[in-house]
Amino acid sequence: MQTNNARFSPGWAYSAAAWLGVSFVWHVQMGVMGAYDPDSVSTGPNGGGPLWLFLAYDGLITLMSGAGAVCVLATVRPWGARAPGCLVRVPLVIGCVLLTVRGVPGLVENITEAVGLTPHGLLGTSEKRIERGSWDFWKDMLINGFFFIGAVLLVPATRRHLRRTPRRPTHAR
Repeated sequence: MQTNNARFSPGWAYSAAAWLGVSFVWHVQMGVMGAYDPDSVSTGPNGGGPLWLFLAYDGLITLMSGAGAVCVLATVRPWGARAPGCLVRVPLVIGCVLLTVRGVPGLVENITEAVGLTPHGLLGTSEKRIERGSWDFWKDMLINGFFFIGAVLLVPATRRHLRRTPRRPTHAR
């Protein structure tokens, strides 16, 4: 199978790698600088629960961001041709699914709240009305937007890689 490399541009892959690099650095600093607050009621970087749980969560996200950056770079760099295909494809597809599932619904919820369609959240489960001018609202908007941008960058990079990768011929029986 021939691939048409003349039309291939590595821009999506480099942009996705840069996004994953920012995510990696952000989560390293969260773990090192200690963005943990044991007195908070919610879960997450400023949330309750044991410190080891926060560090395990943050470490997992850091490892996934680093591995994702290496995998997406492997799709466009010469050294990536030596890597087994499944070790590049599987993490990229999983990353696309996770970023899409995390980024798209979160941003849709933020947008519907911002325009007033769902003032109590997308599912209507929020007890109090969302305040569009609050820091929490805009912080959520930035975080969900960041994940959405990650999906927008990683999905095309993965799709282009999957289209360019030759498939093994199937043997007829």
